[in-house]
Amino acid sequence: MKINRLYILIGVIVLASCGDISPYKGYTETDSGLFYKLEMIGDGKRKPAFGDYLQLIITYKTEKDSIFMDTYSMNDIGMVVLPFNHSSFEGSFEEGLSSMNEGDSVSFIVDAEPLFSQFFKAKLPLFLKPTSVVKMDVKLHKIFTLAEYEAELKRYDSIVEDRDIEEQRKIQLFIDTSNVSYSKLANGMYYLPITQGSGARAEKGNVIKMNYTGSFINGKMFESTYERSQPMEFICGEQGQVIKGLESAISLMNEGAKAKFIIPSHLAYGEEGSSTGIIPPYTTVVYEIELLNLTKK
Repeated sequence: MKINRLYILIGVIVLASCGDISPYKGYTETDSGLFYKLEMIGDGKRKPAFGDYLQLIITYKTEKDSIFMDTYSMNDIGMVVLPFNHSSFEGSFEEGLSSMNEGDSVSFIVDAEPLFSQFFKAKLPLFLKPTSVVKMDVKLHKIFTLAEYEAELKRYDSIVEDRDIEEQRKIQLFIDTSNVSYSKLANGMYYLPITQGSGARAEKGNVIKMNYTGSFINGKMFESTYERSQPMEFICGEQGQVIKGLESAISLMNEGAKAKFIIPSHLAYGEEGSSTGIIPPYTTVVYEIELLNLTKK
């Protein structure tokens, strides 16, 4: 009997030492090359099936545990919904999702190059090499069938619609108490000319030089080029340089003009807010703009 126990103990030691072969401490490797480590067992009993929709909380980290992206900063609920069909590539974290229950948290290690090229359909970030790996801390928050997911979408659309109505109510209250006549534009912005310019109209490709003051509809200013004595410059029509509302505003102005614009959140900083955190999600902004100069690129 003692001999049998000795053999069992030796077997356990051997198995434990085999696990140490993994290049990542605490992680187990599957046949496809996916590394995983169970972080927390949830209280759910349901596992995903093909055709389900999975609501996930994900944090993306480098091999040295530096966070470079997470779902908390992607939207106001801090989660994403992923249709569960098949793995994007061999060794993808999607393979590991099939073994998780609702509420489980698992850390995965995947190859960076196929994660970005095949899952995200994007180029590899400059701080990652083709040979790099990405750590993904994934919590399976909830599993939806197709019918449950469609019902959830309707509920979310209702929340968004209510939020839009409330934003419009606040904008209208601002206009009613301003004692000036704003013109409503087709995209939902409001426009108030202050000074008519005498120069050319802004066109795509022009280098725009302008001064502006940005404020909330409660009147609190959050930014001003006048205060820092440095006008802003950007190329008209190039994506990602300014918010959509400012692009629309500039297209209505000519050189030397000054105007005020009320920009609703969907044309400003949207559901995420500004990257600096100064402007919260779903916030209407007011810009007073002075178009100083237009030059060819």
